[in-house]
Amino acid sequence: MSVKHDDLVRSIRLYISEIGGVSIKTDTPGLLFDKVGRPVKIGTKGVLDIHACIKGRFVAIDAKIGRDQLKPDQRQYAHAVQTKGGIAFAAHSVDDVKNVLIAEGLVHV
Repeated sequence: MSVKHDDLVRSIRLYISEIGGVSIKTDTPGLLFDKVGRPVKIGTKGVLDIHACIKGRFVAIDAKIGRDQLKPDQRQYAHAVQTKGGIAFAAHSVDDVKNVLIAEGLVHV
């Protein structure tokens, strides 16, 4: 993860808190090394960066930097969330999050 990505995740989580929601940063896929240097995969492939509850709705958000878009596994996860009544999307900024939540009626202008 880049510093910019982590900053965006933190900014989105702060915004969610400011509007009365609750969020958690999810363990996304990564690679760690154990004490003897063997690689160990962590996280769940396809899961988005942030999971939140806002006014009783489940919201999953993936923070994206630059031209990055949802990967196929992430699109599949987002679709599963949406078919069950939740909201799932990629955001390149806090304004992206605000706009989606306004469109969904969870934030008023």
